[in-house]
Amino acid sequence: MKKKVLRVMLMVAITLLLFIGITYIFQLIRMRNILAKNSEESSRHVEELSDQAMSKQITERLYSQAFGCAFTANNQLKGFANTISLIADSATDIYNHPDKYGRATVIIPDPSMIGEKTGMFLYAEDVDPNASETLDELSLIGNLQGNLMSMYSAYPELAADYIGTESGIMLLAGEVLEDRWDEDGNYVYLDPRKRPWYTGAIETKGVYFTGVQLDYDTGEPAIMCGAPIYKDEKIVAVAGAGIYLDGMQSFMMNARLGNEGTSCIIDKEGTIIFSSRENGELKGQESINDDRNNEELVSLIKKGLAGESGVETASIDNENCYIAYAPIETVGWVLVSIVPESIVVEPTKDLLSALQNSHKAEISQLNEAVKDSALLFIVVIILSGLLTLLASNKLSGNIVRPIRLLNKKVRNLKGDRLDFSWDINTGDEVQTLADSFSSMTERMKQYIVDIQTVTAEKERIGAELNVAAKIQADMLPRIFPPYPDREEFDLYATMTPAKEVGGDFYDFFLIDNDHIALVMADVSGKGVPAALFMVIAKTLIKNRAQITKNYSPAKILSSVNNQLCEGNEAELFVTVWLAIVQISTGKGIAANAGHEHPALRRADGSYELVHYRHSPAVATMEDIRFSEHEFEMHPGDSLFVYTDGVTEATDSSNELFGEERLVEALNKDPFAGPTELLPNVKSSIDDFVAGAPQFDDITMLALRYNGKFGLQDEHDRSKI
Repeated sequence: MKKKVLRVMLMVAITLLLFIGITYIFQLIRMRNILAKNSEESSRHVEELSDQAMSKQITERLYSQAFGCAFTANNQLKGFANTISLIADSATDIYNHPDKYGRATVIIPDPSMIGEKTGMFLYAEDVDPNASETLDELSLIGNLQGNLMSMYSAYPELAADYIGTESGIMLLAGEVLEDRWDEDGNYVYLDPRKRPWYTGAIETKGVYFTGVQLDYDTGEPAIMCGAPIYKDEKIVAVAGAGIYLDGMQSFMMNARLGNEGTSCIIDKEGTIIFSSRENGELKGQESINDDRNNEELVSLIKKGLAGESGVETASIDNENCYIAYAPIETVGWVLVSIVPESIVVEPTKDLLSALQNSHKAEISQLNEAVKDSALLFIVVIILSGLLTLLASNKLSGNIVRPIRLLNKKVRNLKGDRLDFSWDINTGDEVQTLADSFSSMTERMKQYIVDIQTVTAEKERIGAELNVAAKIQADMLPRIFPPYPDREEFDLYATMTPAKEVGGDFYDFFLIDNDHIALVMADVSGKGVPAALFMVIAKTLIKNRAQITKNYSPAKILSSVNNQLCEGNEAELFVTVWLAIVQISTGKGIAANAGHEHPALRRADGSYELVHYRHSPAVATMEDIRFSEHEFEMHPGDSLFVYTDGVTEATDSSNELFGEERLVEALNKDPFAGPTELLPNVKSSIDDFVAGAPQFDDITMLALRYNGKFGLQDEHDRSKI
C-alpha cells in the first residue's frame, strides 16, 4: 500500500505541474493571438455592441408600451365583464327569491323623452306588454334599474346595458333614441333573444364577449358582453351591455413608439379592428388571413392571439421591422406595436477610428514572456519532482502504518469476541475510524443484551395477548343459533377486532321467557384497556337486566353508568345501543347512548336507518338520564345494529365506507337471513377497503323477527 500511495502522489504532482505549465504557456500564446487580431475585432465588437444596445433599448421600450397598453385594455374589459356578472348574480337572486324584493315600475318611453338617459322597457314582437305575467316579471327585474343606470354612468363608452329574458322582454338603461319609433310613430320591437350577446351567453353558459358588431341603435362598431341569469339552475335571462370601440383607439395610439412607430389591434378572427396605418399589409378592417405572402407576420400575430407576448422581427410592406405583440386575453384580441429596423441601425463608424495603434509592441513583449516562462517551467518540474519523491516517501509511511494496525485489530473481531482497544492517537481520520470501531463494539455488546431482553418481553406480551384475545372471544356469545327451540326469531352476530383484543362487544340474553335483550357497544380506545373496560361494561349491563328483571333500557344504562363512573381515572367511556324486545308481541324499547343508528327492514321493504335522539355515551358523567325509544317489529321484519368500525372502514384514499354504502350492502339481498346478511355486509366492506389496514373493530348483529308462531319455511319467509 505504501508503494501505491507513493506512486499516486508522484503521478498527481507531476500531472498537476504539467497541466499548470502547459496551460500557462498555452494561455500566453492564446493572448498573443488575441492581441494580434485585436484591432479588427475591436472595430467589429464596437459596431455590434452599439447595434445591440440600441436594439435592446428599442425592443424593451416597444414591448413595455405594447404590454402595458394591452394590460390596461384587458383590465378595463375584465372590470366591464365583472360588473355585468354582478348584475347577473343580482338578477339570479331576484328570480330565485322574489319575495325578498318589492315591485318596481319600468316605463315605455314616449317621443318627448328623446335624449334622456333612463331605464326603459323593450319587448319582442310576440310579447304582450300588458299581460300580467309580462308586467310581473318586468316589475321584478325592474329592481335592477338603479344598478344598470349606475353601470351606464360609470362607463362613458357604453352604448347601453340591459337584461333580456327568455320571455322576450328587455330592461334597458341608456339614452332614449329617436330610432325607438318608426316613421309612423310606432314603438319598434326588439327581441333580445336574437341578439349575439344573448345567444352566446346561452350557448357558453358563462360570460361571453361577441366579436365586433354594429350597435343595434347607432350602427357604430362595438362589442357586446352577456352573462347568464339562472332560476332553479335554468337560464331564464341574460344581463348584457355594449361598449363602443372608440375608447380602444387610445390604447392603440399609446402603444406606438415615437412618430415612426405604428400600432394596431386584431380580433380573434384575425380582422384588423384598428390600425394607425392607412394602407399596406396592416391597414384597418383587413384580415391577416388574406395576406398569404407574409407568413412571418401572420405567425407572430397568431402567437399573440394564442395568449403569447414578445418582440420579434418581420418584414412589413417590404421593410424590416421590430414587432411587439401582447394579448388582450378577456376578448381574445392582440395589440401589435411596430417600429422600423432602420431606426436601430444608425451609423456607428465614428467609434472605430482610435483602435489600431499599440498592438505590435504588445505582441513582441508577449513572445519574449512565452520563451522565459518555458525555461522557468522546466526547472520547476525537475525540482518539484525531487521534493515530491522525498515528501511522498515520508508521508506514505505515516499514513499506511496506523491503517495496517487498525486492519489487524478489526480482523480479530469475530463471533462473540468484540473487545477492541486503540492506544495510538493519530489525530486524523484513522483515529476517528478507530474510535468509531471502539464505540461500535461497545454498542454491539449492549445491543445483544437489549435484543435478548426485548425478545423475551415480546414473547411474554404476545402470549398474554393471545390469552386475553381468547378470553374476550369466549365472553361473547358464539354458538348459533343461540336458542334452537325458539322459532319466534333468528339471531346472528360477529366481531372482527382491529388488534389482538378490542373494545367492541355485542350481547344478547333472555331476561325471562318472553323478553330478549340486545346489546351493541363500542368502548373508546383500543387494545387491552378497552378490552378490560368492555368486560366490565358487558357484565354490568347483563347483570342489571337479568338480576333485577328490569325491562327499561334507560334505567339499566343509568345504573351501569354510575357504576362505571366510579374510579374511572382513565376516563374511558362506551357507546351503547340497548333494546329489550317482547318476543310474543314484537314490541320493543331501545336506548341509544351515543351509538350508531340501527337499520330496520320491514317485511315488504328494504333496510333503512332509523334516526332518533341519542343520549350521551355511558361513563361520561354521573346521573345521566337516558332517553328511550319505543318500536314494534312485525313478522318478517329484520333489525341490524353495528359499531362505527363498519361505517368508518377506510380505503387507501382515506375515504370512509359510510352509511350510504352500508344501506346499499344491506339491500343487495334484503331478504337474506342473519347468517347470510352479516357476511354480505363484511364482503362489501372488504371489497371497498381493498386490503387497506383495519383501524377499528367491526362488530355486527342481526335479528329477524318471525312472530309468535314463527315462519313456516324459507319459501314463506321470502314472500314477506
